[in-house]
Amino acid sequence: MTLDDFRREIAEPAIEYRPELRWWLAEGLHSDATLRREIDDAHRLGFGGMEFLAMDEGAIDHARYGWGSEEWVHDSQVVVEETTRRGMSVSFTSGTNWSNANLPTITPDDRAAAQELDVASETLAPGERRSGPLPRIDLAAPAAARHLPGERGTIRDQHLVAVVAARVVDADAGVLDASSLTELTASVTDDTLEWTAPDGEGDWRVFFYWLHGTGQTAEPSASVNYTVNYIDRDGVDAVIAYWDDVVLTPELRAQIAQNPRAQMYMDSLELSTFGAGGLFWGHTVVDEFRARRGYDVVPWLPFLTRDVPFMAVSTVYHHQPADDADRITVDKVRHDLVVTFTDLYIENMLRPFAEFLHGVGMTLRAEISYGLPFELTRPGPEVDGIETESLEFGAQIDAYRLLAGPAHLFGKQYSSETGATTRNHMLDHRFYDQIIATQLAAGITKTVLHGWASPAGAEGVTEWPGHEGMWPMFSERFDTRQPGSEFYPLWTAAIGRLQYALRCGRPRIDVGILRTDHFTDNLVGLSLTGDGGERIPDEVAYGTMWMRDRDNFWWQDLGMQDAGITYEFFDGSLLLRDDVSFDGDEVQPSGPGYRALVVYQETLDPDVAAHLLAWARRGLRIVVVDGAREVQSLMEGRHTTHATAAARTPGLDGRDDELAAIMAELRRMPGVRVAAPSGVVTALDELGAGGRARFETDDPHVLTHLREDDGLVVLYAYHFLYETTEPTTVRIALEGTGPVHRLDAWTGELRLHRGARQAGDRTVVELTLAPGEVAIVVLDKTTDAADSPAPAVTEVARAEAWRLVVESWDAGEPEVLEEDRGLGYVSREVRPTTAVTRLDAGTVELAPWSEISGVGADVSGVGEYTAVLSVAEVADGARYLLDLGSTGGGLGSVRVGDGPERGFDTAHPVVDVSGSIRPGDNAVTVRVSSSLNNRLRARGYYERIPDIGAQLTGEERMQHAVVREYGLLGPVRLVREE
Repeated sequence: MTLDDFRREIAEPAIEYRPELRWWLAEGLHSDATLRREIDDAHRLGFGGMEFLAMDEGAIDHARYGWGSEEWVHDSQVVVEETTRRGMSVSFTSGTNWSNANLPTITPDDRAAAQELDVASETLAPGERRSGPLPRIDLAAPAAARHLPGERGTIRDQHLVAVVAARVVDADAGVLDASSLTELTASVTDDTLEWTAPDGEGDWRVFFYWLHGTGQTAEPSASVNYTVNYIDRDGVDAVIAYWDDVVLTPELRAQIAQNPRAQMYMDSLELSTFGAGGLFWGHTVVDEFRARRGYDVVPWLPFLTRDVPFMAVSTVYHHQPADDADRITVDKVRHDLVVTFTDLYIENMLRPFAEFLHGVGMTLRAEISYGLPFELTRPGPEVDGIETESLEFGAQIDAYRLLAGPAHLFGKQYSSETGATTRNHMLDHRFYDQIIATQLAAGITKTVLHGWASPAGAEGVTEWPGHEGMWPMFSERFDTRQPGSEFYPLWTAAIGRLQYALRCGRPRIDVGILRTDHFTDNLVGLSLTGDGGERIPDEVAYGTMWMRDRDNFWWQDLGMQDAGITYEFFDGSLLLRDDVSFDGDEVQPSGPGYRALVVYQETLDPDVAAHLLAWARRGLRIVVVDGAREVQSLMEGRHTTHATAAARTPGLDGRDDELAAIMAELRRMPGVRVAAPSGVVTALDELGAGGRARFETDDPHVLTHLREDDGLVVLYAYHFLYETTEPTTVRIALEGTGPVHRLDAWTGELRLHRGARQAGDRTVVELTLAPGEVAIVVLDKTTDAADSPAPAVTEVARAEAWRLVVESWDAGEPEVLEEDRGLGYVSREVRPTTAVTRLDAGTVELAPWSEISGVGADVSGVGEYTAVLSVAEVADGARYLLDLGSTGGGLGSVRVGDGPERGFDTAHPVVDVSGSIRPGDNAVTVRVSSSLNNRLRARGYYERIPDIGAQLTGEERMQHAVVREYGLLGPVRLVREE
């Protein structure tokens, strides 16, 4: 790609680079006219695609409108037709709602349904004899409540898996004698067991393990949907059969064939078990474990059952062994089980499903692994797109690095479900822009906003501002109900330009960190309770805590980040694949091109260690880090410290001595350094892997991401401490020489950057970034370098007197929409409308609307500010920038004279008006939008909305909404750069 190619294509980015939407449909209730209107609105506002799913719409007829009904199938056809006609992407979900793959064609007793290992037990005194029938699971007992969607349906069948006995060391603490484990399954006859506990010290507990369906339901459905089996092949076969035979009609297949971006989407794995065992299981697990791991898992089952109150990270095992040596052994068995689970998830779900989808012209995008005890990154090669999210990961850079490794290693589209919060309609647009900016810094290049809903919904439950879709708790809406939607075309084009730039060529990541995790903490973003039990608002946590308080979760030393050295994580076993290479300098040179690898966890697969040793002999740079600390569960305050890296193998493979010998040799290699976390940067510098975009001096404010396409180097830089007040000036030394250009994401203009100089074989780029500001610069290595000093900035004028008119948004009269498709009934929707009232506040000093007479604290909407800027003269060749100071985080636009309408960065609202400014008086119009918080607060909306963030900690309370500061806050200055 040449610089001219880049300039031409980024000016108006193609639709595939625009942000996309998750669209919550009111089941199949929407009329065709509503569906077409929503898709047309989304396209008009600049969105590039829609992922659609059915959400429970309360008291409507689910048999008529639920997922799988004729109405739902018909609506799916309309959605695919209309998105395809406009060149938009379209994504199905793998069942009703979002939470898992589910079907109406199975029952909990089918092999294709999700299965769990349940347990009953008896306690025997030494020498006591038991006889008679085995205790079974009471499948009719009430199920414990779960945080995840779905309830337990009716389960009838249960199958004996094993009977195991163990001596009890401490009943209250759940401690068992590992050496006493005794399998009794072979002694069971006709579901009866006779057995006498051995004499000696301590009671014995006999465990009876039963396999049965979880019975987890999924709503809304035309009948009843049940979650499918992710472990055995039966689950995916049933999914494929349903889609192949029922959903994908000839008409739908014809439409999909015309859409090159048709996808299936699988969300985070929100699956529940309800029994006492707490273990997902399958009919083949015991045999598959034995075949893959070389020993029998059954005797170890007492140490494997668990409580899992909320996803895999919350796992608490029921029993522990009595001594340290046995604890290590049990940890190895536990690891072998979750490795086996991951194998089966890959081989029996993802791989065959992707193969089927490819055969019908679709690709598979998935939030892989997290939620269940599957290794986070190993499934990455099996899907076409890897997705993360902002809600559960709290928009933390380290969380986004977790999945960046497999995405970049295997050239997968890396996307994020973006914008879900617990603060419905409350927060300013800047909050969401900062989430996107953080994600881009990790190499996420596809934003899927969470989300979109039609204002229209069912009668009796739909009120202004409209159909909620994803309820009023885990959501925000980027649709026409928002005052800011007027400015979405400007905003979506800007995001499209950023995403275009960050898809150019290949990523360039300095360091790959080997990291294995089967219990990923995907609840860090929901850890919103302070030490005193107080509820921490999302915007406070995101803006001032965690990564913005010097606390990264997984790689906690900030030396590399402060130095501008980029890094990301992946499971070491991915290096063993045939499609991963080392060319003597870089790992995967066609992908991230890691120049060094870091090993820090206490366990390491010996095959991976041997692979690293072989590559080290060929020149691979490695840093072995002892003493690194990482989070296990932020919500519970659990961390682990890896005293010695690669001290043992993770599984019960008998290869600890082999690993020790490999690591002893590896640590002595000339291209290997051994360091504490604080010494990693020094070690990398010694190895010649100090970063492709190294900061001349450390800067704790800035994150970067680098791409390279032939002779172009594209650098993204972001001042991530957006709640601070001071700008930072960072000097970044890029490899290679040539002129540097800077992108204006809001106009598409690419101009020569002022503030670049050659330093040997590098180019030093000086960037001054305001808090929350992002920058894209492009180094053109195909052209001779030319130093360009930073510009001088002079204030030219200020606008002090402003006339303000606020377009105040409130509920209007609802419309009733009817549709008769000739099926013997009429469908009715209610579409709330917005009444807009003009409030003329006259001439004002810039202040929040809540402080301005004639506007006040109850108003939401769009404010139009007009003023005159007097400019004595306009210097030739100078840039003129209109600095708005602050817009309260609101999205908006600026127009000077008869110039074009331009958007602005909500964190740093500065607009290039060079082509519009004239000598003399210049009319300036600034339009600024708000959220709906203040209006909804005044209407009592939040008094009816539960605070889901508080509920997750057991506290029942309603949302607490405060008055937000809206409007143009200034100061507004015209400055000249020359």
